[in-house]
Formats: sequence, structure tokens, C-alpha cells
Amino acid sequence: MATDQSLQGECSCGRNQYIIIFPENASSVAKVFFESSSDSRRAHSSPYTAFLRVPLPWFQSTTYAFYPNEAHADIRRVFTPWHAPQTKRHFCGFCGTPLTAWNEESSEEAEMVSVNLASLRSNSFDILADAGVLPSATLGGESKDSGRFESMILQDHATRRKGQPWFEEITEGSELGRMTRRRGGETSLDGKTRVEWEIVEFSNDDGADSGEGVIGTAKRKHDELAGGEDVAMR
Repeated sequence: MATDQSLQGECSCGRNQYIIIFPENASSVAKVFFESSSDSRRAHSSPYTAFLRVPLPWFQSTTYAFYPNEAHADIRRVFTPWHAPQTKRHFCGFCGTPLTAWNEESSEEAEMVSVNLASLRSNSFDILADAGVLPSATLGGESKDSGRFESMILQDHATRRKGQPWFEEITEGSELGRMTRRRGGETSLDGKTRVEWEIVEFSNDDGADSGEGVIGTAKRKHDELAGGEDVAMR
């Protein structure tokens, strides 16, 4: 008999932690979506934010005080915009990590909660991929395992940071899909540290090189201001 699984997540400092009960038929209810409203853009400082939308009873959270003077209300903070009193956004009062968004515009919406997808722990993405909520991406044709997320950005002798290739599959074919990438890297003289970089650029014009366009514009502005006389900036 199949048992329910649990997704786990937390804020950056670990004071806020939560679990999402993920039943066997969760894929027919749980949905991943991108939010691009003006309120969301300001709250997350990002043009698009990915959320996992699940029924409210699936979501359970708790707070952990690191010091005696830390109260629950200070750890799990709530923000309600003055122009949208039916909306609540929860975030960590110490590290600032956005956690959830909830609104009661309708009785149906009030029964759901949107969890910031990026706040989930890495193993929870495997569960979502296996359930079909996220694309089960593989890297370089390798077999499906935890290595599917090994898109290395920075690596030294002790540290590895990983990206999420499934994000590319979600955005493919959308406005976010028109992106170009450039990669490179350098190794320190002692050979102990290697830095690998990746630049991702978005362009509205499929045939244009957005990187060269930005550089060209900056040069023109600099040349215009490089004359013998001072130019007033407006």
C-alpha cells in the first residue's frame, strides 16, 4: 500500500521550516506556476517567481528560536498590502526568505496556499519530478537520479553549488525561453580553486545578440558624454 510522502522546506537561516503532505494522487491537485503580478515582483525582487500551489491542509509549518528573546511573531512575519487586504505573504523576519502567499478572494482560493518553490529542499524536487509535477530532467542523458540537478556554477575543492535544469524545461517555448548562455572558467595558480561562470541573457529579438546590443548602447552613451565640455545629466 502506497504511503503519503512529505515535501520539506525552510528559510535561509532555518528558523522557519515546513512540510507539505504529498498524497499519492497529489499530481492531479498540486500545480507549479509562475507569478508575475506587480505585488509579486516587488515582494521577491524578481520578474517571475515560481510557486507550488497545494491545498492548505497539506501545509504545516513551525518556527525555531535560536535565542531566548526571539518570538514566533518575529520569526514568521506576515505582510498584507494596504490595497489587497485579502492577501497575506509570509516571510522570515530574520533572513527575509519569502515563504508562502495566500489570499481569500474566493472561498476556493482560500482553501489553497502558494509555497515559494525555491524554498523547498533539494530532495523535494525529486519527489515532485517523480510525481510529474516537475519535468524529470536528466543531465547529459544520464540515468534519472539526484544528479539531474548537477548544473555546476561554482566549484572549489570543498564546495559545489547546483542549479535546476528542470527550470529550463518549464520555460522552454515561453518568453523566458529566449535566452542565450555563455560559459567559461579559470583555475587559480595553486590549482586548489576553480571558478566556472555562466552568463544568461534574455532577448526579445530571437535573432539579435542581446549581450552585444547592451555593450553597444553603453559605448554610444559614453562617446556622447566624452566631448570637451561638461554635459548636464538629466
